[in-house]
Amino acid sequence: GRGTGLSGVEVTVREPDRAQETAANIAARLSDRGLRVRPWKELNKNLFGALALEKLAMFIALGIAILVASFCIVGTLTLMVQEKGREVAVLKAMGAKDQAIVGIFVLEGTLIGVFGALLGLMLGYAMCFFAENFGVRLNPEVYYIDKLPVHIDPLEFLAVGVSAVVVCLLVTIYPARLASRLRPVDALRFE
Repeated sequence: GRGTGLSGVEVTVREPDRAQETAANIAARLSDRGLRVRPWKELNKNLFGALALEKLAMFIALGIAILVASFCIVGTLTLMVQEKGREVAVLKAMGAKDQAIVGIFVLEGTLIGVFGALLGLMLGYAMCFFAENFGVRLNPEVYYIDKLPVHIDPLEFLAVGVSAVVVCLLVTIYPARLASRLRPVDALRFE
C-alpha cells in the first residue's frame, strides 16, 4: 500500500560476525533521513533467545546426568568396599595405613572418571563432528534456519572433561574413607 516507494533494503555482508559494525556504519550515514538500520542478530533476537534457553536446558540435563553417574560411582565403590572388606582387612593387618587404603580407592574412582570422561569426550566429539560436517536438518518455518549451527570449542571440551574427572574424584572420597575405617577384626570375624 505504499505505491512505488521502498519499504526496506537488505544488505548482505561477507563476514556475518561484523554485521553489527557494518550496521552502525550504515546507520551513521543514513541518520539524517530517519531510516532504521537493524543487523541480523537484532532481527533474529527471538531465535537467539530460544537457542540460549535450549543451551541452558541442555546444561541442566547434562548436569543431572553427571550427578546420576556420580551416584553410580559412589554406589559401585561402596559395594566394592563391602565386597573387598576381607582384602582391606588383610592389608590393614599387614600394616597398611589408612591413607594407603584411601589412596587405593581414590585412584580407582579417578581411573573410572578418566576413562568415562575420555569415552564421553570422544563420543561427544564424534557427534559434533558429524553434526558440523553433515548437518542436522531443521524445519526452516519454525527455526528460521535449515541446518543446526555447530561450533566445536576445545576449551568447553576441556572444561567438561576436567569437571567430570573432578566430580568423580570428589565422590570417591566417601567410599574411600569408609574403607579406611574398616577394622581388620570386624572384616575377618566371619571368614
